[in-house]
Amino acid sequence: MKKNIVFVVNPRAGTRSKARIEDLIKLYIDKQVIEYDIIYTKAKSHATEIAAQAANDGAHCVVAVGGDGTMNETAAALVGTQTALSIIPLGSGNGLARHLGIPLKTEKAIQMLNTAREKIIDSCTLNGRPFFCVAGTGFDAYIGLKFDQQTRRGFQTYIKTTLSEFFNYRPDRYLITLNGSTFDSESFLVSFANAGQYGNNAYISPQADIADGLVDVCLMRPFPSPMAVPLGVQLFGKTLHTSSYLKVMPTAKAIIERSADAPVHIDGEPMMMDARLEVHIKPGSLRVWLPDLSKIGF
Repeated sequence: MKKNIVFVVNPRAGTRSKARIEDLIKLYIDKQVIEYDIIYTKAKSHATEIAAQAANDGAHCVVAVGGDGTMNETAAALVGTQTALSIIPLGSGNGLARHLGIPLKTEKAIQMLNTAREKIIDSCTLNGRPFFCVAGTGFDAYIGLKFDQQTRRGFQTYIKTTLSEFFNYRPDRYLITLNGSTFDSESFLVSFANAGQYGNNAYISPQADIADGLVDVCLMRPFPSPMAVPLGVQLFGKTLHTSSYLKVMPTAKAIIERSADAPVHIDGEPMMMDARLEVHIKPGSLRVWLPDLSKIGF
């Protein structure tokens, strides 16, 4: 029996054109084993509606074609269902796709679907909003909000925004409750890592396991400005967890109390949220399709 796939294409996501996506799917999908539909999103949250309908109709997999925002909207409707998520990564960061080993090259990502294996992973919520890769508050959320206001997208714009805002940012104090204890922390950022990286191979918690039933709460304390470059090197070198400025605490639940309502990011998408943050994990709640390396090389 053929497997049914629904491609959810966000024509506005990321930095790469979606103009040829239908042609590429037609060329690289094995029609002997897969039948498919392609649906374009028309507004924010439309991907969630499409994915929910696909799951209700019994689709085997919904493929998010776009960036981390498209992935998040799509996956949100698939939590707790029998329908899997997969990704054709066309965004700026592609954090979850990178963590799962999904090829960044569009042709390879489409071919992967022909022989994909299924894996069950955890999902998380931040004040009830689902996330699957990394969420957080502090400097990364502040930068996410500034980046979202830029007219140009892409990694270079993100780096420029980070550098220009670094000296304007003032760390906040947080009251943190997890693993049966409550403590106060002045932190440059507080990240909640289900997967290991933000995207673009920037690893906040390289040892994070996406299927261990825990979320890594990552606290980075304020650091002298000359340390910014060495810490950046560690971030992209998958060694930040060894820094004395970062503390990583796996937990199933966390409560973060801030001084006021402030920005957060959820899988890279910035938004304002209440001063009190609650993080919960839903173990084994999402099916994903990823490469079966025994069948095809990536």
